[in-house]
Amino acid sequence: MKSELKCTIVQDLLPNYIEKLTSEETNTAIEAHLEACEDCKEVYEEMVADMGNTEKVPSIELKFLRKIKRTRLMAAALCIIVTLGLSYALYASEFKYTNDKGVLSAAITKYTSPFRSKVDAYVLETKEIDGLLIATFKDQARTNVNGLAFLKKGINGRYRIIGTNIETSDYSSVIQKFKKEINDELYYIVSGYNISDEVEEYGLDYYAYKKPGTLSKDRVKQVLRFDVENSQFLDIYPAKKMDEQAKSRSNETLYYQMLIDTSMYNADGIEITENFRIKDSGVNEVGGIISKAELNLLYVFMAIVVGIGYVITKYILTE
Repeated sequence: MKSELKCTIVQDLLPNYIEKLTSEETNTAIEAHLEACEDCKEVYEEMVADMGNTEKVPSIELKFLRKIKRTRLMAAALCIIVTLGLSYALYASEFKYTNDKGVLSAAITKYTSPFRSKVDAYVLETKEIDGLLIATFKDQARTNVNGLAFLKKGINGRYRIIGTNIETSDYSSVIQKFKKEINDELYYIVSGYNISDEVEEYGLDYYAYKKPGTLSKDRVKQVLRFDVENSQFLDIYPAKKMDEQAKSRSNETLYYQMLIDTSMYNADGIEITENFRIKDSGVNEVGGIISKAELNLLYVFMAIVVGIGYVITKYILTE
C-alpha cells in the first residue's frame, strides 16, 4: 500500500531528500512512499545515480583543464626562449669578435676586402676607451701601409667593427698620427712600429702662425716630445690637453694652431726623421677611411622578432 503522499509530490521532493535538505517528518513520509511505490523508487535510484555522476565530472574536467594550462604555460615559455634565442643570434651576428690579435687580424682583412684600400692585416697593439676598442695594424705585404680599426663593444662582451682608417707612411720607421672623436671628445692616436734603435724620442709637430693668415714667413713649429720605449707602441692622448701643452710652449699669441705631423729624434735630441724616408714611397699609395652603417636595421629585425614572439605568447596564454 502506498503512503498518503502523491507520486508527483514525492518526485518533486526527491532532489532535496537526496541532498538531505528535508525534515525528519518529510523523510519518513518519502521513505514510506518509496517502499510502497516501485515507480518512485526507480526515479529515486536514477536521480541518485545521476547526481553521483555529476560529482565525478568536475574532478575529471579539472584535471583536464590543469593539463591544458600546464601545456599552455610550457608552450609560452618555449616561445619566449625561442624569441630570445633568435634575438640574441641576430645581435651576436654583428658583435662576434674577441679581443684576440689573430681574430682581429682576420676580421680587419675581411672587413677591408671589398674596398680599394684592402689590406692583409696584422694587428700590432690594442687599447680600449669607453667601450671602443682601438687596434693598430699593418699590411703584411706592404710594411709601410698601416692603420687603425675601431670596434664597438656589445653587451655580450664581444666587438663589432665600425670603421678603419688606413694610411701609407713615407718612412721605414713608422710613427703615424690619427684623430678620432670618442664620446664627444677628440683624441690623438699615435701608432709606432718598426722603430729603429736610433730613435729615442718621437714628436707631435704643431704648426701655428704669429699673425692671422697662413703666410709661411709667419709660421712657427712647436713640438711635443715623448720617449720611445719599444719598437712598437700605441699611445692615445686627449687632443685638448695636447693642444694646450703646445700652446704653452710660446709666450706669443699664435693663430690657427694645428697638429700636422710626427718626427723622430736620436739620443742627442737631433731630428733624424729623414734618415728613414723611403724612395718612391708614394707609388701604389693606399689610404682611406671605411665606415660601417649603424645598427638601425638590425634593431628593426630584432624588434620584429620580439613583436611576433609577444603576439604568439599572448595568443597561447589566452583562455
